Amino acid sequence: MSSRAVPSSFGRALALLVLLWSAPAAAGEAEWKILIEQANLHLQRGSVEQAELFAREAIAEAERSFGRSSRPLDQSIATLGLVLRFAQRYPESEKELRRALAMREKALGPRAPSVGILLNNLADVVQAQKKYAEAEKLHRRVLAIFEKTYGEDPKTAASLNNLGSVLQAQERYADAEPVLRRALAMKEKTLGPNNPSVAHTLNNLAQVLDALGRKAEAEKLAARAAAIHRGAPAPTK
Repeated sequence: MSSRAVPSSFGRALALLVLLWSAPAAAGEAEWKILIEQANLHLQRGSVEQAELFAREAIAEAERSFGRSSRPLDQSIATLGLVLRFAQRYPESEKELRRALAMREKALGPRAPSVGILLNNLADVVQAQKKYAEAEKLHRRVLAIFEKTYGEDPKTAASLNNLGSVLQAQERYADAEPVLRRALAMKEKTLGPNNPSVAHTLNNLAQVLDALGRKAEAEKLAARAAAIHRGAPAPTK
């Protein structure tokens, strides 16, 4: 497998994988940390093949040093799932993410914030395989966890955007519109009106409005998104 460029969404996805706990001390802790750090570093650089090798080594080290039900093992498996996602090996990615999810839910419960983080990555992989109904269920689970944990926050706004996107993919445009409008309002409030993430939701909403036959509204939102990408202050009205 050759190296490939990692999409701009990588930083957000990788950030979501950061554990909300500290790994317990163990004989192989230093070795495991080096391996997992190298996996993440190579993925950031777009060296997916090397990232996979380090992620698999991290899994093996975590099993040796921490045991088969440990949180470092959960993190290592989740990291491998992310690497496989960016290699576009979606069925393999889904398998690893589901394996990590089962461990995390057992350890922390189904509503833990880090469970929501992993559910978000799983939903992304499921949606990439066009299994939209299942992806919608996962996105709704994520949203419930994030709303309770974070309230009005960029993470909650991103979850709303993701839910709107999967509704859009199912051509449920009337359902997608209010979800995307809520995502847009929350992003504007928490990130500011000229953030690139705001432009992303503006474009999604514009596509939905266009599909609903509301061309003038769609063009207005698309123009706002374009202005943000150009670095110009985007008009809000």
